[in-house]
Amino acid sequence: MFQIIKVDSGIDAKQEFEISNIVKAAYDRFNNQYDRSKYISDYLDEKYGGCWRVTIGKQFTSCGTYYLSQLLRLSYQNDQIEIVRTQGDSEFEIIQRDQGMNQAVFDSILGIIQNAQQMQKNLSAQVEYISECVESKHSGKWAVICGYDFNSRVPYVNNNLICVAKKGIRYTVLMISK
Repeated sequence: MFQIIKVDSGIDAKQEFEISNIVKAAYDRFNNQYDRSKYISDYLDEKYGGCWRVTIGKQFTSCGTYYLSQLLRLSYQNDQIEIVRTQGDSEFEIIQRDQGMNQAVFDSILGIIQNAQQMQKNLSAQVEYISECVESKHSGKWAVICGYDFNSRVPYVNNNLICVAKKGIRYTVLMISK
């Protein structure tokens, strides 16, 4: 049923077994990737502390940082599943940041995302808030993509892209025209 693709030394045999069982329970209980990911992530956050990111999809690649070598990749029912412990609830996981992005712009966007998460209840409201704030503070036309599991392929103006995750939600903010 399960095929383990990769397990880092930070995941012991007991955790690997327990995670496999919670993945199976999520698949038995839910019919969509969002609910499965959230169920697994919430369980691991509660059980082991920290912030666990769960990505479920078909033939995806991921790029990011993770904490204490706690990463497990497996396949189950024709899906690939990546489960990784990130740096924590209060910190951003930097997935991608263009080298040329100005530090002040970068810091400003992180602050806006943090405010959006604290103030807004749903992802749609967060996207709207982030878009309005970024465009009012920084010149150009900006796009905001927000969700639990996605891989964005959007053309953007060089050196003006940031992709971060916090509390299991991935945010991509990019300038699409000057």
